[in-house]
Parts: sequence; structure tokens; C-alpha cells
Amino acid sequence: MATTWRGRSASRSRPAYGAYSSFSTQSAPGKWGRFGAAKRSSASSKFKKSGFAAAPAPAYKHVGHTFQGKINSFKTLFRQTFGPAKFGRPTPSLLNSFGHWVDNGAIVQTCSAAQVARWARLKHKNFDTHRPTIAACKNVLSAKFGKSTIKAVARAKNGSFLVATAATAQGRPFFFPS
Repeated sequence: MATTWRGRSASRSRPAYGAYSSFSTQSAPGKWGRFGAAKRSSASSKFKKSGFAAAPAPAYKHVGHTFQGKINSFKTLFRQTFGPAKFGRPTPSLLNSFGHWVDNGAIVQTCSAAQVARWARLKHKNFDTHRPTIAACKNVLSAKFGKSTIKAVARAKNGSFLVATAATAQGRPFFFPS
């Protein structure tokens, strides 16, 4: 008659279920390795050492930021396709061209018409602050940040401007100043 680790015989009327039966491949609790109750504190340190921690490895940090920028840019473009539009939507072909800019490494950012008007006051005296055109907005932004930084400009559905910008300007990540 076979006995389990608790000393019960296997021929009892009530069968033993779970990891403690005579057919178990596991040993007693506390000796199960890193998932047992006795070894739980050392298991977390083993996971941290083996690369399962929440923070990405330093070699993947830049790639992760690149993917996150692309995801956010595509989300910005996607938001233009649904919901109510006060000023009209960008055309599908324009959104597609912005998607190509994002594929080539650009980041889509939004810029309010008021912010563009503030930047235009100093150098562009003929800028119409009440009805700014896309070409005038692109000229203002290109004069402010450089032609190599500003890739494309379009009107968003809420009245602001969608601007495809280079990911970096002068070696640093580029975002419009607030």
C-alpha cells in the first residue's frame, strides 16, 4: 500500500486531491523552488535579475520611445476621423500623407491657432489671426523652428493645427513649447 507524504494510505475511502496526493510530482510545500511559499521573496529578486522587471533594458529605451511616439501620432490622426467636427476634417488623402510622414519618423503634434498667432506677431505683420490659412501657418512655424523641423501642416477638426514635425531638432527631441 502506497502512502502519501502525510502518512495516509492511498486506499482510503476518500481520495486525496491536489498536489499532496500519491500521484503528485511535486515535493512538500516550501521546497517547490521559486514559486513556493518559502522562496517567494527570493523569487522576486530572481525575476529582477533575469530581465522581467517593469523598466525596459537600456538598449531598448530609444526604440521604445520611437514606437511610443509613432503610436501617439497615429492616435492623433485617428481621432480626426470620428466625432463632431467644428471646422471640417482633414481629407483622407491628407491623413494618409501624414501617416507616411509618421512612417518616415515624423511626429504629429497639435498647435492651437492662438499659439501660432502669438508666434506670428513678431515677424509676420500680415498674418490674419482670425482666419489663419494652412500655408500662412506653415510659413510662421517654419520661420520659428526651421524648414527641416516642420514637415507638413493641416487644419484639425477642432480648429487647431496638425503639424508633422521632425522627431529631433538640433539633436534633441522636439515638442512645441507650451
